[in-house]
Amino acid sequence: MTKDYHNLTNEKAIFNKTIVYQNLMDQLLHTNTSNGTITELKKYEESILKLDLENKYAEPMPTIGVYIAVASLCCMLAMVADLFHGLRRKKLWFPCKYFSVNAFSLAVIAVAMKLPVDLSGNMPGDVDQAAKLGSLAFMGTMMANLLPCLATMGSTELLTNITALGVLVITLVVNVCIQIDTGVVGKVPTNLDYISTQLMSNNLNPEQLKVIFDCLVYTTVAAIYVAMLLLLLIIYVCSSLAILRSKDIIEPKYEQAHKAAIISTEELLTVEKLHQHVSNHWIMAGSSSPQFIQACSETTAASGVICALTLIFHTFIKSWAIFTDPKGDSRNYDSDYKKSTLAILIVQFVGVILGTIAPVIRCFCIPKL
Repeated sequence: MTKDYHNLTNEKAIFNKTIVYQNLMDQLLHTNTSNGTITELKKYEESILKLDLENKYAEPMPTIGVYIAVASLCCMLAMVADLFHGLRRKKLWFPCKYFSVNAFSLAVIAVAMKLPVDLSGNMPGDVDQAAKLGSLAFMGTMMANLLPCLATMGSTELLTNITALGVLVITLVVNVCIQIDTGVVGKVPTNLDYISTQLMSNNLNPEQLKVIFDCLVYTTVAAIYVAMLLLLLIIYVCSSLAILRSKDIIEPKYEQAHKAAIISTEELLTVEKLHQHVSNHWIMAGSSSPQFIQACSETTAASGVICALTLIFHTFIKSWAIFTDPKGDSRNYDSDYKKSTLAILIVQFVGVILGTIAPVIRCFCIPKL
């Protein structure tokens, strides 16, 4: 008896709207309502049941949102650690010591990218939209920071990691394109046809105008982010091919130089000859890191420019989401992630700001080969 009572209690907790709807239908049966009306109303019972189930399944989503924020925080702290390491050692190419492309970092990045990968989750609030687009900006920033670490990888490791990163980026891009088409990104209104008719007749109120502008702004910026991610992926592939080719060229030359150095130890080196040797190998003498060669490349400079543009767009989106709502409702968190969306937005926004410093310095302060 106690077990049946607990089951009934749990059932009422899960199917609250369904039970209320069934009670209303029972009351209608005892009135003069026609059978046709009752039959038509019964058709909505399945939809209400599905809504109750969706609400039940969405209960863990705020916890998942906190999980996303923690993963984003780990990525941000790793980028900041590399930034401080480079500044402290006066290595302005900022070698990737704590944050590099490997199986662990790619797993953490995949968790941090849960919002833009989520196809079915509705993101109706402005903060929700800014957080989803902010994840794309954060991904671009991380890719720009990770680029120099490719120079330290062997051929097999490089191929494996670039393939894994490519799968992640392409999955992200495809999912965002699907969401732009379905209206999850951009908050495409359900009454779009009505709003279009009102627009043609110049009879729109301020709320409807904001709906249109929100749709245009969010979808446009999302498309720009998608293009930037694809461009960064192309830069990664080109850099990987260049690194593999460079190693094939440099290794034989290194062997020759190594043999020549052994022979030259038998001869007396003058100050002039020593100065000439240091001048000829100033890159290795100045950095002692293959990441410096990658940091001096044009592709790394291009990633710094993309990173700076990403920061500008993300700052604009964050400002638009917070300050442009005439009713002041932009701070509502209407998705299943609830207020954890704000935590994700803040962490990733700070990550974009701090993560932009190293790529921009590499772009403008490091000489190009």
